[in-house]
Amino acid sequence: MTLFCRIFAAAIFGLLSLQVGLAELPTKPSLDCTPNGNRFDLESLTDAALQSQYAENVAVIVGGGSNGDDLVVGGALDERFLNQEILYNGFYSPTYYVERANSVCAADFEGGLPLIEGVFIPFGAPVPAADAAHGAFFLGTISNNGFDTAVSLAKSTTATLQSPSSCPSGTQSSPATCWPIVSLANVTTSDVQNVALAVDQRISGTGAGDVYVAATTYLSDSTNSQITLSACTNLNLACSSAVVASGSDLNTQYASVQVQPGGGITIAYENVVVPFGEVQFKFVNCTPRGAPNPPTCSAPTLVIAEPNPVWGTPGAINAIFPQMPYHVDRLESNGNITSFLIYDQCAVAQIGDYFCPKAQIVLTFSTDGGSTWSPLQIVGPATGQQFLGSIALDVSTGTVNIAYFSSQNDVLQIQTQVFLAQVLPSQTSVQPPQQITTTLYDGPYGYLGGETDLSVAAGGTGNTGQSRVYIHFTDSVAQGVYNDQSFRIYHNTLTRFEY
Repeated sequence: MTLFCRIFAAAIFGLLSLQVGLAELPTKPSLDCTPNGNRFDLESLTDAALQSQYAENVAVIVGGGSNGDDLVVGGALDERFLNQEILYNGFYSPTYYVERANSVCAADFEGGLPLIEGVFIPFGAPVPAADAAHGAFFLGTISNNGFDTAVSLAKSTTATLQSPSSCPSGTQSSPATCWPIVSLANVTTSDVQNVALAVDQRISGTGAGDVYVAATTYLSDSTNSQITLSACTNLNLACSSAVVASGSDLNTQYASVQVQPGGGITIAYENVVVPFGEVQFKFVNCTPRGAPNPPTCSAPTLVIAEPNPVWGTPGAINAIFPQMPYHVDRLESNGNITSFLIYDQCAVAQIGDYFCPKAQIVLTFSTDGGSTWSPLQIVGPATGQQFLGSIALDVSTGTVNIAYFSSQNDVLQIQTQVFLAQVLPSQTSVQPPQQITTTLYDGPYGYLGGETDLSVAAGGTGNTGQSRVYIHFTDSVAQGVYNDQSFRIYHNTLTRFEY
């Protein structure tokens, strides 16, 4: 359970013509962030909770911070109630974490998400989206007012996030000055889950700058569900009505949404065929109409009917997580789009309902708008468990980045490290993975052994050595103290990879 766009052709072709020269990208872990990253929250390690944060997400604007540093916004569910206006009654608090004035993967400030209209209380995992073209970040999460459920949205500009007066360093007690523009999308009397955000980075054309909100929306029977899509204006988050993007599918969840360079919107999602339990991954193309007008969507196409999805525990690792597809759309030098989609797969038939003997990340791609898809590629080695894959496109180079957990270096295949695999510019094959972290991490992952997210964001200048991949994940290397006893705590960690 989860609580959770052609830009001018000549300019784009000129940019992407650099890709041939970038085919062999030098890569290295970031020394500034240390081999294992740094703790990306400001919680005291004294009397900290054993499970302090989980369900991490991340977005970045390279060079968008103070003094030319990267501006990184993370989101997670936090055991601390950081917005004092909200009483969570036992729920973890949706919280943002921002790096603006350092290069060591550390948070400069943090805080709880704002209320919307004074009554909609956010409670889902917050999802950030970066908008470098318009100098903004957006946050989306699930909220409820006691009667209706909705996607709550918040916006801040890069100038605001850089301002110590609007966003004071440290732990903030109120987010109103830091995230001053708020709104609601997809208000319903039933239930909403699994928010995904994407921003149209164009500065002209129908839909330029629009913010798209995809979510799982349950019907009034609280059993059947659809994937819905809303379009919101960039300036003030005036949102359209929600349209159904999943056609006649009625057991859908886990949408991934992207905006192509020409403004087209794409969605990938999961549909479970009842009563057989077959997992289908679907792909949808939608057309912008300019928010607050809703987009229009074509009928979904089938990516694959997966006979062996990962349900639950991978091997002996104490992790239970849902089946999530993630995708990116890459503009090629010939003006075409290649869509890459990844998901976690069980390499063999599962044993029982919730045990996968061998989990792995697989990738497929489409060059015809999702009508047909390539054979699956396995991301990572044959040994160990590879799971919780996340994908991000570095638009500046055309490099596709896939980060994930792997237990391949642990003899017992219980402890894990973070790895990164790339699809190089103009190519469609996955390169051998790079090991990012060195320390072996303990489970469990997620809230009380439940689901979590490892999230990845990427960006650069188009020049070799100036691209970064940020990975935000659950880590257990910090030592906390509770009642004078030392123990490892599970918390946010941010690390960086440069190429």
